[in-house]
Amino acid sequence: MKKTTVSMLAALVVLLIVSIQNSKAQTQSDESYQLYLTQIAASEAYLQLNLISTAQNYLESTNEKHRDIEWRFLKAALDQSQNAIAKQSSNYYTDVKISSDGKTVAAASSDSLITLFSYPGLKKAGELKSHNSPVSTLDFSGNGKLLVSGGRDHAVVMWNIETGKMVWKNDTSFLQGIYQVRFSPGDSLVGVVSWERIPNRPPGIFGFAKLLDAKAGKELLRVELDNHPAAGIVFTPDGKNMILSSWGEIAYSYNLTTGGLNWKFDLSDPQEYNAFHSIDINPVGDVLTLGSTDHRVYLLNPESGEILHKIEPWQGHKKTIKAVKFSADGQLLATAGEDQTIFIWNATDWSKLNNLKGHINTVNGLVWTGDGNIILSASLDGTLREWDVKQPFELNYEICDFGPWQTPFSRDGKYFAAPSSDKKMMVYEVSTGDTLVNLGEQSGLCGVFSDDEKTLVTSSFDGIVREWDLKRGTEIRALKGHSARVDGISYLSKSHKIISVGDTTLRVWNSSGNSEEKILPFADSPFRATVTSDESKAIVAFNSGMVKVFETVNWTELATFQCETSVQEMDVSTDGKTMAFFSGKNIELWNLETFSRSEILAGHEKSGYGIGFSPDGKYLITGSNDQTFKLWNLEKMTCTLTFHGYEDTIYNCKILSENEIFLSSSQGGIWYYRFE
Repeated sequence: MKKTTVSMLAALVVLLIVSIQNSKAQTQSDESYQLYLTQIAASEAYLQLNLISTAQNYLESTNEKHRDIEWRFLKAALDQSQNAIAKQSSNYYTDVKISSDGKTVAAASSDSLITLFSYPGLKKAGELKSHNSPVSTLDFSGNGKLLVSGGRDHAVVMWNIETGKMVWKNDTSFLQGIYQVRFSPGDSLVGVVSWERIPNRPPGIFGFAKLLDAKAGKELLRVELDNHPAAGIVFTPDGKNMILSSWGEIAYSYNLTTGGLNWKFDLSDPQEYNAFHSIDINPVGDVLTLGSTDHRVYLLNPESGEILHKIEPWQGHKKTIKAVKFSADGQLLATAGEDQTIFIWNATDWSKLNNLKGHINTVNGLVWTGDGNIILSASLDGTLREWDVKQPFELNYEICDFGPWQTPFSRDGKYFAAPSSDKKMMVYEVSTGDTLVNLGEQSGLCGVFSDDEKTLVTSSFDGIVREWDLKRGTEIRALKGHSARVDGISYLSKSHKIISVGDTTLRVWNSSGNSEEKILPFADSPFRATVTSDESKAIVAFNSGMVKVFETVNWTELATFQCETSVQEMDVSTDGKTMAFFSGKNIELWNLETFSRSEILAGHEKSGYGIGFSPDGKYLITGSNDQTFKLWNLEKMTCTLTFHGYEDTIYNCKILSENEIFLSSSQGGIWYYRFE
């Protein structure tokens, strides 16, 4: 369920730029719309290259009259934050922290100011000024009443948040800029890391940590590290040890009572310069995280310094990691840095839950709200951003290993079933991935909900059609009659009948009993079956590409027509006038009133199964083995967006509403997009 950078996109972008220039000189029926499509394609390509600013520029340059679902999708993809506060001029934010009561946010910046915001809402509540150069680091005391800051002016300052006044300032203990400050548990100490240059003492540069008395700022202890600046400091929650990191890609653990070295984690390599730029420890103190210049996230045992896990660059970051932060409950880890993306990781198995885009420069600081729902970030792009982790633009989760082969949805689009080859039949809430109904150990190939959403009908490899009571979570009846697998079913809610296709028959099952009321034999094997919204027509597709249409009263055949090649999947428009078939690599549109083909939509590089009309019938979405999904404007009969970057086949796809898109892979991956 991972994404990867699309190869050769750089070349594609060049071609797109040329296309934009050429399109301005073209004489077309709608030159403006053609330019719009080219700008959309360029924006998507730059998004895949993670060149967010350039992608945003192309998107914002589009003509407003053409903007539709593809534009809104990309707009949300390029800025997934829910709020952004920008610094004036060329100044930028360097760090961000939140008080323990969650009511005050402090943001350090390059203009030497510390800005206080009330939270929630991020309304400016005041400014703290004593530094005379950029403020680089902040930390709140455990009780939230004090704030300590460090800057490039070589000063450490203690602030009283309630009065907004300085408590003390230490600008004599340090000869270079301050990289990080941190309160110890109990708030009695302030740990500070920095460096100094001593010309007459080889090798000349020394990183160190100092412990200051939190009441007066007096220097109590100096711990010298190596010939690189010290970059990070954390204290273990029990207050017994402090752990330090340096630009030499070395981490150290020291006992605060004895001053002795507990362990040293050394990844220094004279052949390759790397650095640990960020550090954090989870609330219970059993996992230490380090963000490195080698693009890796290291998870260590704080007691021994042994590696517990590594998050590799192919899993996440492509550049230096400048910020790492655990949520208050320790269940989530956020990481960010020079690649401008914030990744959210499950701290249980280190799987990636999300990647948040919107910043257009390095992310320096991260902090979670206490409930773990919101993360705040500070960036060199001059913005402080707020991200709702519980309602992200893109939600990923996994539900099975093989499938789902279809994803029937409830009428309101809030939950779906997932027939798969795994022996489990589940109904899920789309916006969370939570299981709503567990129907037991049953595999499936297809499914459909009744209109009243009380019943789910599924079929499987054994040829049995099963009807399920969703309230009780139990099987109502098993309909046996097919002699082979059943790949297509549909539900006639008005007459409470089920239709199923398998072996070489279509079978109509009534609302009671376990036998068929009608059997239609075929000379070929049917693959899919569906009905129009008014339930007047049933459409049956065959692997050979043949399609038959029946009226649903006497089951008289109304028409037979032939797609150009085999039919993999199909969908019917809400008004019942148009059928869309994924046939080979193309999409065929057929008029259900004249039974004639109205259009062939070409563009996918491989065949596919994902296809679905938008609720208003204006758009079609398709997903393919080429690992893309496409949006098609059916009024203009053109592809408006091809979205790349998936590692898996897009097997099912739906436009749930004007601001929701759903995708699933053939290996159990789900993508749910929500946008305005």
